[in-house]
Amino acid sequence: MEAADFINQLKLLLPEVLQIEERLNREFFPSQIGINSLCADVGWHIADSFQSVQNPQAVFDVIESGMLAADNNLKDAIATGLIEALISRTDSSPASWKTIFPYLGPLSAAYAEAWIKFTDTGNI
Repeated sequence: MEAADFINQLKLLLPEVLQIEERLNREFFPSQIGINSLCADVGWHIADSFQSVQNPQAVFDVIESGMLAADNNLKDAIATGLIEALISRTDSSPASWKTIFPYLGPLSAAYAEAWIKFTDTGNI
């Protein structure tokens, strides 16, 4: 899986990703947006609107597929952008994190647990 495939799959499940991408394109113009920035904003969006996500398991299956990809830049963007954004956005709401966490695939969950241990905020 490549970054474009990952984003396109997310757009099918989360139509708001298109709006996020368009907003970032305006903010970064004339430069192109980086995959890390896009993944971070998508992570914040998922955390903020998790209760309205139609098929959270499908979304997190796409995220896990990206973590399994051969593209190291994509994996890094998902880990340091999307997953860390989920964690930072839910840090003040342990109940929200506990709702989201079970949907993470094995690699995503392992990264999240390692990041939480590393940052040790003590909240989640």
